[in-house]
Amino acid sequence: MTLSSFCLPQFGWNKLFKVIKIDVLTASPDIFSSEEETNRSHYAEIPLLNFELENGENFLMANIPVSIAIDIARKLNGVESADSRLTNAELIPEICIVERVIIDSIIPYSNAYQATAEIKLEGFSEVQHFQMIPSHATLLALIANSEILVSDSLIKATEEDKA
Repeated sequence: MTLSSFCLPQFGWNKLFKVIKIDVLTASPDIFSSEEETNRSHYAEIPLLNFELENGENFLMANIPVSIAIDIARKLNGVESADSRLTNAELIPEICIVERVIIDSIIPYSNAYQATAEIKLEGFSEVQHFQMIPSHATLLALIANSEILVSDSLIKATEEDKA
């Protein structure tokens, strides 16, 4: 096991683990209470992202927007879009350098994760830090061929919530 890096001071000096594999998964919600409702076929499955980390652990994110999950799956499988228009995630690497993405925290009083995208803007030497929705940041990193890291403190916090 190799430790990818240590977080910058604003991340509390946490260990960061590199994502070595991403899987797009789905889960079927158990939201029906009556037999009549279970016969309906129009409910949607919930997209999930499973991150395999360099330390052998898995980190799971749920409630991924369907369009983002589809775009991540396409990118992971090498499927190119026939649409010549750029999405935001495709445009950003065209005009700046995406250094890395760190899935690093939980937004207070919610169950929502947060990611930090480290981006070097054209013409600037300093790396800027932008807070992003982690699934969107994951797509951005995949398009930019940048590394994705998960904070050890976030992994520990999610394990504590499960217990």
